[in-house]
Amino acid sequence: METTRKYTFSKKERLYLKHRVEALLAGRQSFVSYPLRVIYRFSGRGEGESPARVAVSVSKKRFKRAVDRNRVKRLTREAYRLNKHLLHDLVPPGQGVDILLVYLEESIVDLVKIEKAIQGVIKKMHAIVERNSSVATPPAG
Repeated sequence: METTRKYTFSKKERLYLKHRVEALLAGRQSFVSYPLRVIYRFSGRGEGESPARVAVSVSKKRFKRAVDRNRVKRLTREAYRLNKHLLHDLVPPGQGVDILLVYLEESIVDLVKIEKAIQGVIKKMHAIVERNSSVATPPAG
């Protein structure tokens, strides 16, 4: 039986709990995939939790009008929603990742540019997961 992908962005996939966001910001592991800064933290995953929990942040200093901030957040969430299956496939079972996407650009860019940045984020996260799994597993012999 074939499994179908859900291109949704449900509440269980969102990073919204205060203690999780604080723990994420305390760790400060990050990289840039322009126009996004990605702050991430690996943690355990409970029963029924998503492999990746994501939040999007847009600075009020860069975008004074709420309508502009909301537009950027919508575009970023949409780009993530369309590509999240790639990230979910690479997160090891029993492990989860919390991700905060911070928008850095001074102006609103189109969906294509944000989507390329999200794909770059997923490639970098893949390299990070590979590096962590090679460190975590002792060599055989």
